[in-house]
Amino acid sequence: MLKQLMKQGLKAVDDIAIAVDRGAVAPNALVNVLFHSLYESRAQLASRDLAPNQHVTVADFRGFVEEMLENDYTVVSPAQIDAGLLPGRRYLTITFDDGYFNNMLALDVLNQFRVPATFFVSTDHVQQNKAFWWDAFSRELTRSGLSPDRQKSEIEQLKMLTPEKIDACLVERFGPAVLKPKGDIDRPFTPRELGQFALNPWVHVGNHTRDHAILTNCTPAEMVDQITACQNALADLVGYRPVAIAYPNGNNSSVAVDVAVAAGLRVGFTVAPRPPRVPLDSDSRMLLGRFFFQGGQDIRRQCRLFGARFVPSHMLKTMMQSA
Repeated sequence: MLKQLMKQGLKAVDDIAIAVDRGAVAPNALVNVLFHSLYESRAQLASRDLAPNQHVTVADFRGFVEEMLENDYTVVSPAQIDAGLLPGRRYLTITFDDGYFNNMLALDVLNQFRVPATFFVSTDHVQQNKAFWWDAFSRELTRSGLSPDRQKSEIEQLKMLTPEKIDACLVERFGPAVLKPKGDIDRPFTPRELGQFALNPWVHVGNHTRDHAILTNCTPAEMVDQITACQNALADLVGYRPVAIAYPNGNNSSVAVDVAVAAGLRVGFTVAPRPPRVPLDSDSRMLLGRFFFQGGQDIRRQCRLFGARFVPSHMLKTMMQSA
């Protein structure tokens, strides 16, 4: 009850902030928005194959893109960010993390509005047809009757481990079949599918490490392996080495950034909800913040929050992440 009251209070404060701001977005803003999975329809949300997530349908995604374009945002790719964005305009980067096959559902929207999106891929999942561990874990926890909030808490605890230790933990607890995808909703791309997907002119592929390693759990040598192995695998899978990385879970450090730069990456994304200012310097290009879009919620309000100059909930989240 207290948690719900706090959420409602923070929402009311946010609404006051954007009302005062009148939804005005200053030029020179770069808004980066993060998605993971897409559902064909709200009926598909009943599936238990995915961990608690953003619940974004294709209709939600289409509404988001349409709203942002109506507010005069120019949608850009990482290569355009790296080349330099001219002041005096509003920019948007659309990103998807992990490499879910269900990201194919974005293509109709990208083609319709002729806008780019960047898909950050964990290549071991693609090459091994391995389920994402948080989905596999969540399925097992759902069977045991745990609530979504309890599942999130259990998942956060496992995030403190390396991918190898997480996989070993799940296999020991639930058996070797635990990391087998259940269907098209939760599975990653196959290598062939990813190669075909990347041929679309609006699709840009990015680095999300070899197996979704939270880099702050890794040694410097492990960071090098995770990032460079992903670069090399993507060169084989899609025909080029990306210029952008999304740090898994948003976690990064100065060492991780240095390793990414040494691997040829020139743009990096976190999950801190803050829009950087244009023009960008080389340091800020490697630590770009991103906002989470939530399906089934007021699209216009969310888009106004993304572009507002001051949002209390965003500031609170950023402070908690840096604590």
